[in-house]
Amino acid sequence: MSDVNEQTCQRCGEPVELEREDYELFERMHPDCFHYAFEHDLDRPGLGVDEDCGDPACPSGA
Repeated sequence: MSDVNEQTCQRCGEPVELEREDYELFERMHPDCFHYAFEHDLDRPGLGVDEDCGDPACPSGA
């Protein structure tokens, strides 16, 4: 039986350790998973997750 307080990422399936309101803000995902799902390839469709999209917050640009 799973813990009712456990927050699971809707993209990768791993546990998410965010405050409840941030978990909902990021559509029940890690912030990085949210970025890749909704923001990463807006300007360049098909951009790979290993490529920097130009967003200063892009995990691939770090």
